[in-house]
Amino acid sequence: MKTTLALLLALISSVGLIAQDAPKGDNPPAKKGDKGGKKQGPQRPESVDEATWKKFLEASKAAQSDDAVKAAKAKAAEAKTEDEKKAAGRAVMEATKAAVLKADPSLESVFKALEEARAKGKGGDKGGKGKGGKKPEAK
Repeated sequence: MKTTLALLLALISSVGLIAQDAPKGDNPPAKKGDKGGKKQGPQRPESVDEATWKKFLEASKAAQSDDAVKAAKAKAAEAKTEDEKKAAGRAVMEATKAAVLKADPSLESVFKALEEARAKGKGGDKGGKGKGGKKPEAK
């Protein structure tokens, strides 16, 4: 599960652009670039406006041509063990983030919003009744 999340952020630009091109509404299956329908692109957090999200997707796509990102991806492709794959996935994610922020430092807020959204979904807080949910009234 952790590996999937790490790789999801690492692949944010390619998968995010596919999700952006998808028609709104019925959520038809993705066609181009889809890896067996297992992953969907990250969804825009509510706190991020559409213009900033579009800028973020474009910067993420451009970051894929960064030398550090390419080197991290090459190393990830060579990873053999599960631990190596996790570490390599984190390295790709960090290199991509660094390249995006180097291109546009104002996009830090998007990364923070994505991390917050991931943390909410990761904690098993279904329906807002977990750790952050309302406490039942006494008496």
